[in-house]
Amino acid sequence: MEKKIIFFLLLTLSNFIFSQHFDFENQYKYARSLSSKNPDSSEIVLNTIIDSAQRKKQPDYLAKAYYLKSFNRYLKSDAKGTLDFADKALKISSENNYATGKALAYRMQGTQYAKLGLLKEASQSLNKGLSEIKNENSDEGHELKGMIYNSFLILFNQKEYQKKELYSKNAVREFQQIRNIARRNELLVSAYTNLGYTLAEIRKFDESQAFLTKALALVGIDNHYLRSGILHDIGFSFSQQNKPDSAVVYYQKALKLASQFGFHEKEIEITRNLEEAYQQLGDAQNVQKYKLKNLELKDSIAYNQKMAVNKTLTQKEENFDRRLTESHSLSKGLIAVCTALLLVLGGIIFYLISLRKKHKKAVAEIYRQGITPVAYEEDPQEIEDQAESAAVPDIKISPETEEHILNGLKTFEESLDFNNKNISRYNLSNAFNVNTKYLSAVIKKHKKFNFNQYINHLRINYMVDKLKNDPQYRKYKINHLAEITGYSSHSAFSLEFKKITGIHPSAFIKALEDIS
Repeated sequence: MEKKIIFFLLLTLSNFIFSQHFDFENQYKYARSLSSKNPDSSEIVLNTIIDSAQRKKQPDYLAKAYYLKSFNRYLKSDAKGTLDFADKALKISSENNYATGKALAYRMQGTQYAKLGLLKEASQSLNKGLSEIKNENSDEGHELKGMIYNSFLILFNQKEYQKKELYSKNAVREFQQIRNIARRNELLVSAYTNLGYTLAEIRKFDESQAFLTKALALVGIDNHYLRSGILHDIGFSFSQQNKPDSAVVYYQKALKLASQFGFHEKEIEITRNLEEAYQQLGDAQNVQKYKLKNLELKDSIAYNQKMAVNKTLTQKEENFDRRLTESHSLSKGLIAVCTALLLVLGGIIFYLISLRKKHKKAVAEIYRQGITPVAYEEDPQEIEDQAESAAVPDIKISPETEEHILNGLKTFEESLDFNNKNISRYNLSNAFNVNTKYLSAVIKKHKKFNFNQYINHLRINYMVDKLKNDPQYRKYKINHLAEITGYSSHSAFSLEFKKITGIHPSAFIKALEDIS
């Protein structure tokens, strides 16, 4: 199936690339429409545009394609990627005196700087963007001015309501002047949403509801990013009206979309507000749940943001590109290093692909047939017990006792008591009111395991079954899976899991996602 998909994509790309009449405008609009639906799909079209624009010497569309790549990275909370592609768009636009491209690039720079807390740099970039197209009264000019006004909203704190309302209304005014009705309505969605949110902040709920309702009516069913934002803002309006029950309903709808399509910044905002809404409801369990979720999301993007901030501040102090260009010998060294790194990277990628295929094959086998039991091994503790009792004549187990132990083991397995952290050969034999040697002998005879193998096999088989049949388990951290199955540590669980299945639990989960 994967080969068919890859072949289809390659065929599609080839048709685009080698077409003698490549329609840049329609392909750009198509990529733009995909951005808020599924940024990954948009990337495929953008790569085609970039390749064709480079070959056909179309710097305007090359700049716009890099701008959209920057926007896609922004939606995915990749701060460094956002700024890198915005820089490419700005460089190409500046070299070709393309004002619209410069304004687009400045807009993405300013928006990302604001998210990173670099408010001075953000304001400078956004004002530069406005100055590039201040006298542009075409549809594209009104569109871009409106988007920049929307981006300014990130700069204002919670008490600057008047500025927020002014810039929100400026954005609405610009978008309303666009003659293309479809594009005008598409852009008004975000403007109405921002204005509705601002009005909810200043408790003008009737006006807020009117604009949010307009936004929801205009947004396309597959515009997942904006729909998630609108649902969130409706929830926020209800929260401001002290209606936490209604707020939770809309926040959950918004979170489902944001999580499904990887809009991490939006997830952070929604989980924070869900925590507050559940606090209003006095639901301590959900308060804790969304507090932890919010912290996990913040941690997941904190490193990326830190790198982006460092990069931005460093660029203001030094011009690495100029220094590298001036040093021919250093350039040659870098080329050699990069070549070596590419070879190493290629080897790593090849190894990872091979390993992933191996994992998928092994997991598919387990998925179909279950875990293959490990071979019986002598337990040192059992050998020691036998040595201590060597002077005593062998005691045969009566059929009644053997049946009693087997029934006890059946109950033990069905009640999942093997996941008890304190289970041992000694306390299980006490529970059955038999000695440990009898218990070990019956397990060896009927289960083909020593006692420890028997417990580990039950636990790992239980967790494999849960991972196969309940996708929620795949979201848990490894240490939580270890705790569920009674292991004392993350490492002990991982060691036994790999020993029995042949794969580390995290690799097993990843491969399982691919095949199920």
